[in-house]
Parts: sequence; structure tokens; C-alpha cells
Amino acid sequence: MAKLSRTGIRIDIVFVLSLLVLIGVGIITIYSAGTGVQETYGYRQHVRQIYWALTGFVIFSLMLFINYQRMGEYAHFIYIAGILLLLLTLVIGKRVRGARSWITIFGGLGFQPSEFVKIAVIITLARFLDRVGEDIRSLKNVIITLFIGLFPVGLILLQPDFGTALVYIPICFIMLYFAGVRFIHLMSLLIILGIAVVLPLLSTFGKLTHSEMLAFLEVLDDTKVVLYMALTFGFLSFLMFILHRITKREIIFKASNVFLIFFSGLVLAAFLGRFLKPYQKERLIVFLRPTIDPFGSGYNLIQSKIAVGAGGLLGKGLFGGTQSQLGFLPERSTDFIFSIFAEEWGFLGSFLLLALYGLLLYRSILIIHGAKDRFGALIAAGVVGMFLFHIVINIGMTIGVMPITGIPLPFMSYGGSFLLTSFLGASLLINIDMRRHNR
Repeated sequence: MAKLSRTGIRIDIVFVLSLLVLIGVGIITIYSAGTGVQETYGYRQHVRQIYWALTGFVIFSLMLFINYQRMGEYAHFIYIAGILLLLLTLVIGKRVRGARSWITIFGGLGFQPSEFVKIAVIITLARFLDRVGEDIRSLKNVIITLFIGLFPVGLILLQPDFGTALVYIPICFIMLYFAGVRFIHLMSLLIILGIAVVLPLLSTFGKLTHSEMLAFLEVLDDTKVVLYMALTFGFLSFLMFILHRITKREIIFKASNVFLIFFSGLVLAAFLGRFLKPYQKERLIVFLRPTIDPFGSGYNLIQSKIAVGAGGLLGKGLFGGTQSQLGFLPERSTDFIFSIFAEEWGFLGSFLLLALYGLLLYRSILIIHGAKDRFGALIAAGVVGMFLFHIVINIGMTIGVMPITGIPLPFMSYGGSFLLTSFLGASLLINIDMRRHNR
């Protein structure tokens, strides 16, 4: 921790330096990814990233002068503004890669509202959870929390942008955990989420693998069948609840809750199964066996794993990666930037990069526990949840242990909206840390 003597401001220098190193490494990697077959386009990308980084640093600095507690006072306005932006995107948004997720302003400059709304949701959730306090152990308040956090998800799915929508879920869960939600409620939510996500993908996996053992799962493609299953569990839950009212036996009440969990999971599974397109399901499941569709949904992952493996211990050096220089790996400056970095700098460089991210997260967790109030701790928890999910999913998908969801890597992946959102999150963390000394 460093203190600026004249102003009395305390800033975590280790955190800020880690941030700057990650941004610098990202810009160099973007430049390297753009050389070779697409030299001119790559040049534009890395220069734009520098402009966005400078803009982000200015925003980062200015945000430090606004007390985060004042942001909480206007949380509902911030949240409403975010929702209005998402609604506006659905009406006038520009379609990019099949999703109407961008708003274009003067000079052709555009931004992605769904990225910035993450910060609005974090501030609003922190404000609500701070106000309810210990009452978060009530199921009613858990449901309200989920509504606040997941309502924007529905609007983002309508764009549709599944990858960005996915990030809001761990933000909600991690903030609920730090708010003191009951363990049984948290586990129930995780089970519901597991059913909702896995069930629509089972039949797709059976089709891709041509497995006769899984052929019966094709029935799950029919939304009506899944809804009938959900209604069955819903009826059983209601029946058990009535029996509990009569007998007052705790075991019957628990059975009612179990059936209710399956009912909720199946309803969400029916919604996702109806919403997700076949190619999206294939992208989410193909990481289990990318060779089943090597020239289609599995192509990106295969090329990514080749790039990571080709790096060896010390890597091929800057501009030496064949996957980037020869253009084999798509989305190399965004989704698969870690693959390019790993090919050029090898295992040792990748280990140091992960250590740098680990240091950033460690300092962020210290900010959670050192916050002067519950509101600040909850904001910090939400930001940490956002960063952690992005890091784990992005790096995981490049090495084949996570589904390919199009989630970028914080402070490294090319993209202005996400970089500025990451700067806002980092600024909130430093903001909270600075003011813990002002008792």
C-alpha cells in the first residue's frame, strides 16, 4: 500500500501495477495476433486498444474522486438507466455477429451496453443486500435479489448474447454468498441452474457423438415434453406441501422442496432449450470431444489447443506463433488471446501471466475483507466475481476444459466496451480500498 503524502490518499500500488502490466501485455499480444496475414487490420486493433486503455485510465482516475457510498444513494437510478439502455439496444441496436448488442453513436463509434450494465447491477445488488442485512436468509429476499440481477439477463438473451448474459449469474451468486445467504438456498439455486443448463445439451451431445445409448434423449428437444415433466414435479411438490400441512412432518416438507427444485430447473431448461440455437448448443458441448466436429463447432478449440501445446516450455517468441501468423486460429485477439500468448511465451510465460491474475484477485479479495462497510464489501465481491468468472472461463475454454462461450479475458482481450467496464470495476475496488482509511 502506498500513500500520496500531499493528499493523504492511499492507493494499492501492487494492484495498479498488476493492472498496467496486464494491459501492456494485452496490447503487445493484440499487435502480434494482427501481424502476418492481417497486418493492416491488426495495426488498427492494437492502436484502438491503446486509445481505449488511455480513456479507461482517465475514467479510472476520475471515478476515484466519487465516493462509492454516494453511488449507492443513486443505485436505483443507475439500474433503471441500465435497463433503458438494454431496451434501447433491442430497438435501435446494431447487429454484430448475429446479436443486436451494439449502439452506434456519432462518427460510427459504438459501445456494448450489456457490458456496462454489469457495473450497474453490481452497485444495485450491493445496495439492496446491504439494506436487507440478515434478512437475506429469507427466501423472499433471495428471489428479489435474483430478479434484480437476472432481469437484465432476459433482455440480453433477446439480443441474443448468451456469453455476456452468462456473466451475470456468478455475479449474483457470489454476492449472495458474501451477503450471508443460507447454504441450502445457495445449493438449491446451483442445482436448478445445473438442470437448466445440462438438460438442453444432453440430446445435442447424443446427436454429435451418434451414441445409440443416448438416442432416447432426443425427446428432450421437444419443449412440450420438458414442460410436461416440469408440471409433474410441480404437482408432486404441491401434493407434498398439502400433506405437510396436514401431517406437519418435516420429511414431507423437504420432499416438497426437492420436487420444487426439479420443477424450477425443468421450466428453465425448457426456456433455454427453446431459446438456444443448435449451433450454440454445439459450441457449449463440443469441448467434451472437439474431434466429433473438427471442421465445424470443434475447429476453434482444436486450433486453440494446438497453439497452446506448440508453445512448449519457453514459447516461440513474439511474432513467432504459427497459429496467429498464418491465421489458423479465429478470434485470436479477443476470445483466444490467451492461446496466442501461450504459443509465443510457452508454459513459463503462461504461468507468470496466471500468477499476475492471481495477484490481482488476491489484492481484490483483501479489499473485500478490508472494506469499511458492508456495502463496499458487496460491491468488491461483485467485481471480483465478474473478473474471476471471465478469467476462469476464458482460459479454460482455450485449453478445452470449459465451453466456448465467447467470454473475453480481462484487460487483455481486444474490445473497448469490455476494457472500459473492467476499468470501472477496478476503479470501484480502489475506491473502496482508499476510503477504508477514512473512518
